[in-house]
Amino acid sequence: MRIPVTAPGAPGRIHTVTSSLTGVDDFTFLNDRSDVVFAAQNGLNQVALVHPEGTTETVLTAKDGLASPTSTAVRGNRLYITNAGLNEPHDAKVQRGTIDPAALNCGPTS
Repeated sequence: MRIPVTAPGAPGRIHTVTSSLTGVDDFTFLNDRSDVVFAAQNGLNQVALVHPEGTTETVLTAKDGLASPTSTAVRGNRLYITNAGLNEPHDAKVQRGTIDPAALNCGPTS
């Protein structure tokens, strides 16, 4: 969900981006003006991408080195993922990847 803050500082109208994901531990929007979301699905050991129209796809899994992803963050063209490392023999860690906003069809990340 996205809840904008109005000019006087009150919450605006709630906008549901998607309701089709399960097991989401944390998520982040690509930027303040985008409905593109990266969602850490800890129990499924994957990161999902939510497109502006609400469709979803798995973009990272254990094959990419995930170990119980708990959070995502976007800074510029970088996606950061924290891993709890719950599934042995993995250690907790932070992973980093590059985002191509043009490929996401959502404009620049700034």
